[in-house]
Amino acid sequence: MTMRQIEIDATGDRPLMADLHQPEGKGPWPLVVGVSGGGWVKGHRRVLNPWGAWLAKKGIAFASIDYRRAETEAVFPGNVKDVVQALSFFAESGSDFDLEARNMIVLGVSAGAHLSSLALLSNAFETPNVAGFIGVYGVYDLMVHWQADLWRNAAPGADKTVAMLGATPFDDPQLYHSASPLRQITYDKAFPTLLIWGQLDREVLPEYQSAAFSRALQQAHFPVRNVELPDAGHLWFSEDGPEVPGSHSSRVAPDIFRFIKRQIGQ
Repeated sequence: MTMRQIEIDATGDRPLMADLHQPEGKGPWPLVVGVSGGGWVKGHRRVLNPWGAWLAKKGIAFASIDYRRAETEAVFPGNVKDVVQALSFFAESGSDFDLEARNMIVLGVSAGAHLSSLALLSNAFETPNVAGFIGVYGVYDLMVHWQADLWRNAAPGADKTVAMLGATPFDDPQLYHSASPLRQITYDKAFPTLLIWGQLDREVLPEYQSAAFSRALQQAHFPVRNVELPDAGHLWFSEDGPEVPGSHSSRVAPDIFRFIKRQIGQ
């Protein structure tokens, strides 16, 4: 297995980068593009590198990508555009890295699941076709998420959702609608989806996010599979890699690998 940094875009204040894990030998290899979490305001692509190393050992390339974070100012929709740009880059230039772009799967975690699923679902973004989507304890309905965090909304910008969007639902309710993947589902997309969450998650309430998103996707005839962990909360996917014995990540790793193999036709 090898890992190298890829520069996707050098324009702007900070270059858009990716960590690309590649299997040993000669490809082309199917590709999983990983979008990390961090509440839209922090985080780094490197937290998904244990998953990249694990998949590369199994013959699957993995690219963990950057996107702009709301550290000092609102970044939407620029953060989604960063995800779209990364997906388009690998779709167009994948052969330069011995990748099979037609077999690209997107894996998003928490805020990364929000951004990547919105990129795939919203007609506001031109995103290449993908073979499947994996969402891990994601945020899919921003209005509901903001309401769940209402106690932290003492002032504008005190909430991460507000920091990312630059407005409260009172300021711009349509913005919350257009930025919510659950509200952008249409019949014409219907890509295979694997949703993973912990039932003890109190950061992103699964009954209003992952479970509700799953029901909505199924109503639109998306092929969806759910994996619920009864004793898991939030953050575990990025804190423990799939090779940590007894970890929640190690428990869902077989489901993820089976989903990937099924969608890439191997």
